[in-house]
Amino acid sequence: MKPDPSALEERATRLRSFLERHAEDETAWFGLGRALAELERPAEAASAFRRAVGLRPDYTAAWRDLGRALLAAGDAAGGAEALRQGLAAAERTGDLQAGREIEVFLRRAARGAGSGEAGSA
Repeated sequence: MKPDPSALEERATRLRSFLERHAEDETAWFGLGRALAELERPAEAASAFRRAVGLRPDYTAAWRDLGRALLAAGDAAGGAEALRQGLAAAERTGDLQAGREIEVFLRRAARGAGSGEAGSA
């Protein structure tokens, strides 16, 4: 079941307000990206995830979701590159679960690129 869009909008608004005062909080950027992704605004979500990985380059979950958001926004090359960077981060940090998830999304992206449907990952 999808969360209520109005609750997601409220969460996004609260996070933006928080980030005005705490722009260096990578977890809040990640949370904003998740809310925007759930609202099906992948380009905006990607922007928030980029801020999160810019602040913490080994933030594997943010790399994973950045890749997914870019794929959903129709940027297959950018999505695949973000997923590859996320996989490298997972290998550096030993985050096996995120690494497995990223590998699945990379395979889906590769299949989608072959069929012209990379955004469906």
